[in-house]
Amino acid sequence: MDGQKNITLLLSPESMQAQCVIAIRQARNHSHALATLIALQSFVTATAQPSDRDTPAHRALKEIIEGHAATLRSQLMNDHACKLSCAMRSKDCAIITQVHGDFSRNGFWQASQQAILELDAVERDQAKNWALTWHTEAKSRALAASGYPEALNFQKAGISPQEYAAMADLSDCLQET
Repeated sequence: MDGQKNITLLLSPESMQAQCVIAIRQARNHSHALATLIALQSFVTATAQPSDRDTPAHRALKEIIEGHAATLRSQLMNDHACKLSCAMRSKDCAIITQVHGDFSRNGFWQASQQAILELDAVERDQAKNWALTWHTEAKSRALAASGYPEALNFQKAGISPQEYAAMADLSDCLQET
């Protein structure tokens, strides 16, 4: 060890642009690419010298990362909306649950709204009826399994709480369209 404990990093908008492109290309999917960019953004912010944090160069670096991140967020929303519309057509609770788990409730709601627009009127009505029926029957089974008024027992009813939450949110979203 040479006794030096610090290194100096030189970042330019050009090198940041290149690193973002490399990170996106090397990622397994859009979600991993977005996570990598968020980590990169945190690293740049946390390691920048205080005197560099509010400079045009620092703002340019952040804008480059944020631009790529916004593009990836949009692509993720489109990917998930497509998955949701296919899942509604095929009545696939597992895919709906997986997408629900990938988002906040607000994100899931947005993806669902976008997915609903991809369905024609007949498909929308079928999805609405299916989700409402699924949710109503699951709630009845969980209430019956509980033995207590207004208490749900998903485990005893053989229902995944995650699946129930996803289908409840989807049903609510469909009912409002």
